[in-house]
Amino acid sequence: MEITVKLNENTDVSFFKKMLLQLKGVKSVEVSEEDKNYSWEEIESSEQFKKLIERSRNQIKNGEYVEYSQELMDSIFKK
Repeated sequence: MEITVKLNENTDVSFFKKMLLQLKGVKSVEVSEEDKNYSWEEIESSEQFKKLIERSRNQIKNGEYVEYSQELMDSIFKK
């Protein structure tokens, strides 16, 4: 199991790690300054993604969309 904790910039990271390691059941503590990169499988299976897809389908069904030219799409995706 994994837990993500976001810290303020002025947090004493060394002390925080030592404190967490004292808790029963904590096997290790890793510190990362980078945001987590999610796999496509994690994204697709998330509730937020499912809600976004449903909302998009409803918008298309209700005619709430804008068509873009092929030229614009090619320029965006550099084809």
